[in-house]
Amino acid sequence: MSEANTDTEMPEESTADFEIRTNLYRAALGLFVLLAVVAVVQLYTSANASINTFVARTYRPLFRMALNLVVLLVSAIGISWTVRELSEG
Repeated sequence: MSEANTDTEMPEESTADFEIRTNLYRAALGLFVLLAVVAVVQLYTSANASINTFVARTYRPLFRMALNLVVLLVSAIGISWTVRELSEG
């Protein structure tokens, strides 16, 4: 007769523990996203202030356009990656 070896099996995590852990990860993700948004806004504001300080008045619109284009491209890449990851799952 063979006995089931229950000593070496890992106990399964209960559903309640899994939900708590998932909710904690979601809360942490929300906090990190909020921190990232604040940092991006401050970086954008500082970049505009730097343009005002170091770039001649004539060329400021061109530099602001380039900055906005970079922000737009990074946002588009991030949105595309996120949608792709969500649609695969």
